[in-house]
Amino acid sequence: MTEPLEDLIEAPILESQFSKYLREYRLLNSLLISLFAVLLLFALLWNIVVWVAPAGEPGSDFADAGANDTAPKKQEQKVRLMQRQKQAKPSQTYTFQAQAISDIVAPVVDIETKDLTPAMTMSPMGDVGDVRVDVDMSVLNKAFASNFMGVKSQANKILFIIDYSASMKGRDKVMRYELCKAIDKLPAVGSVAVLFFSGPTWIAGQDAKALHNNWTGSNGGGWKPKDGHNPERPKWLPVTPSNKKKLKEAVVSTPLTFGTVWDNSFEWAFYMNPKPDVIYFMTDGNANKNFQGMEIIKSKKGKTKIYTIGYGAPAGAKLPLEEIAAMTGGKSKFVEMEQIREMEKNI
Repeated sequence: MTEPLEDLIEAPILESQFSKYLREYRLLNSLLISLFAVLLLFALLWNIVVWVAPAGEPGSDFADAGANDTAPKKQEQKVRLMQRQKQAKPSQTYTFQAQAISDIVAPVVDIETKDLTPAMTMSPMGDVGDVRVDVDMSVLNKAFASNFMGVKSQANKILFIIDYSASMKGRDKVMRYELCKAIDKLPAVGSVAVLFFSGPTWIAGQDAKALHNNWTGSNGGGWKPKDGHNPERPKWLPVTPSNKKKLKEAVVSTPLTFGTVWDNSFEWAFYMNPKPDVIYFMTDGNANKNFQGMEIIKSKKGKTKIYTIGYGAPAGAKLPLEEIAAMTGGKSKFVEMEQIREMEKNI
């Protein structure tokens, strides 16, 4: 039996609104889905490659170690710098020279820079280490070179004791010239003092004739300050251009006065504080007349070296002047009148 035709025709399928949207806008939907997939992939790659730990999480062990070890590292840097400085041995040499007229040989004092003691100090300056190097220059004080009348010495504190007696007349031109040259050549790393003597003893720059009235005595019996007169004692002067100028002016302008007694000069010299390292002692008279002066030197010389210069002195002065130099570790020199006359021609 044949089924009715209407029974053979299927009922139409009902389409939902969502299905209809997908069918009508399938191209747009495909683009949106692709875009979403790309964004998702990009976000995934970003988190893998460029990810940074959140601020609240703890740092790595290396960062912590660096923060805690700042002080030890600075200390270690200081120690290494000091070790490198101690190992350094530079060969550069500083040289001081002093030269006077005629046949006087210039002394040369060599100081190795390795003898200069470096002092390393470190101080923080923000986050940057600031290093300052202080060099101890006290070693230079032991290299104060001087040269007077061809007699050279090396010391820190130098005293000149110079004969300004009337018997120096006619030969004092060379003495004044050489003494000025010696003072002018002193390097500025030490101290100096200059004493003149005839009968009295006085400091270079004082009025020789005026102070002579405040002393009494004779060459045979010795000279002493009069009662109530208390002479000024010498003090150390730094070697500066100003002091050099004043001393040279005194050397040139001071007149010669009566007497030749030098025991007071050495009495004053050994009361200086500190005592001289070196004394240049020049005289044209017989030293053996000053027995008291010899005893003063023997008993109070300490470590002072005395360099004696017999300046046109008689033969009798040679032995005692050599004895003074020998007992103190100094040197002795004699300048004959013929030599003085030749030197005078060159001034």
